[in-house]
Amino acid sequence: MALIEGEAAEAGRETSTDSAYALKFVGAAFSNMAASAVSNPLDIVKVRQQLRTQVPGARENAFWSVGLEMARTEGVASLMGGFSASMLREVVYSGIRLGAYEYFKDKIYDASKGALSREGIGLKLAAATVSATIGSALANPADLVKVRMQAYYPEGSPYRNMRHAFSAIWGEGAYGTGGMAGGLRALYRGADATTIRGIVLSTSQICSYDQVKQTMKTHGVMQEGIALHFVASMFAGLFCSITSNPVDVVKVRLMNDKAREIKGALDCIKTIMTREGPLAFYKGFGMCWARLGTHTTVTFLIFERVRLLFGIDAM
Repeated sequence: MALIEGEAAEAGRETSTDSAYALKFVGAAFSNMAASAVSNPLDIVKVRQQLRTQVPGARENAFWSVGLEMARTEGVASLMGGFSASMLREVVYSGIRLGAYEYFKDKIYDASKGALSREGIGLKLAAATVSATIGSALANPADLVKVRMQAYYPEGSPYRNMRHAFSAIWGEGAYGTGGMAGGLRALYRGADATTIRGIVLSTSQICSYDQVKQTMKTHGVMQEGIALHFVASMFAGLFCSITSNPVDVVKVRLMNDKAREIKGALDCIKTIMTREGPLAFYKGFGMCWARLGTHTTVTFLIFERVRLLFGIDAM
């Protein structure tokens, strides 16, 4: 009888753990969707800056110039371009990269059989890398559609809505002799840069947030609560902006290359270096930091509150 009760208790713990992982995914997706809704105007200005080829620092490429020009020539509503695709992307990409982070952290720790420390940065980096790789790869089509919908078109956007954008991009590869494989290749344009960016951003954002929280609590600087979440997320936002901006520039250029003039990520890097110089990799950094800083802070503040509502321990 005691054995049966023990097995039942163990099964209950496993079910509870699985439910907690699912709730973390929901919380991660919801918090990132909310953060993207707040930061979408900053995101689209950043994309417009990164697609321009002027010398870095040129007045016409300043974030305020780009934003004002958009509002004047395309209307204020243009600042919410690509919103639907952004929401879809967050469900897949951020739901997995943040929502599955602790799942992979637990699994990798168990698999290491004590070789990795539970509190060590190595475990955090490994978990974030795996979750970001999966999330980035699966979300590439939505990310591609978002960039295309946010780009500037002198004759007006060729996309009526997100569904039409998906169909049009699929058609770029599928029409003629491309078939299904061609359509998929078109939707996965820039997947290498997207995945690299996702890994760089997630390891620097999630791991730094996790590490800063752990360090501040360990040394008694701050206790678990909103203040700690705010400070840790502010640091994480700055750090991931610095590390991810160069990869973001390459990703955006590749995704918007409908004429297929760029052969790949390495060719894109070479072209930017030759024509615009190394500072071009930090085009849009002000908007990137404003956007990612805002996005990171809002994400973690909401994510921690949602966890509390779900009865899950803080991250």
